Amino acid sequence: VELNEGASLDEIVADLHKDGCSEKIKLSPDGLRNIVDFAENTRCYAYGDPKQGFYLSEKLDCEKKLQKDILLARYFNFQKDKIFSELVNSPTLQSIATAYLGRGAKNIATQLWWTFPADVDASTRSAAAHFFHRDVDAWGFVKFFFYMTDVGEGDGPHVFVKKSHKVSTLGQIFKEKLRNTRHPDTSINERFGHDSVFRLFGKAGVGFAADTFGFHKGESPEKHPRLMMCIVYATEDYGIQEYQVEPQKLSTYNG
Repeated sequence: VELNEGASLDEIVADLHKDGCSEKIKLSPDGLRNIVDFAENTRCYAYGDPKQGFYLSEKLDCEKKLQKDILLARYFNFQKDKIFSELVNSPTLQSIATAYLGRGAKNIATQLWWTFPADVDASTRSAAAHFFHRDVDAWGFVKFFFYMTDVGEGDGPHVFVKKSHKVSTLGQIFKEKLRNTRHPDTSINERFGHDSVFRLFGKAGVGFAADTFGFHKGESPEKHPRLMMCIVYATEDYGIQEYQVEPQKLSTYNG
């Protein structure tokens, strides 16, 4: 992991406290190349279903079997591979997480997934977190996202609402109903203002840190697939974020 030219760790931590996000990190070219190579030569799983594994070259056949377009596909059990373990143990990420969360900050999850252009209904998009929401998977956490593919207009950018990571009262949290609630763009714009809604575009390798208790979503791609990685740090690990499945439970879409 590298910092953008002219950026500093202190600036990134200050951005997180102020806005809830900072787009000042990136992957090295070698790190990016290794992860993309892994993704192109490893099975991913349609909608995170352990019984629907497929290589990218098999995507159309898998969709025919499912009788449904694939919007989302996850990779499982890759976290201990050298290219990922080295990234997770990055002193840069650990330093940012510790400065933001405190000395108890530790890596609790590493996630890698595709999002594809797909003709699917709103409930499928909601399940894939393509409507505004807050993450409440831990008490105190920060996530580091990296694009493995170029992301331009229509390619499913990550969207974050700046300054939405801090709330004034517990009553406000309960009113939102958190995990059970998705929020339409109109309500977010009315509440926080259009200028607070930050859509991140960039070349493959671009990264950003975010306190995703703040409102955020992924836009559904319309033009090109998006491959994204997320590394999660928190002060407590409740075991609900890691993309791992017992190997014997994994199988392919064609049996």
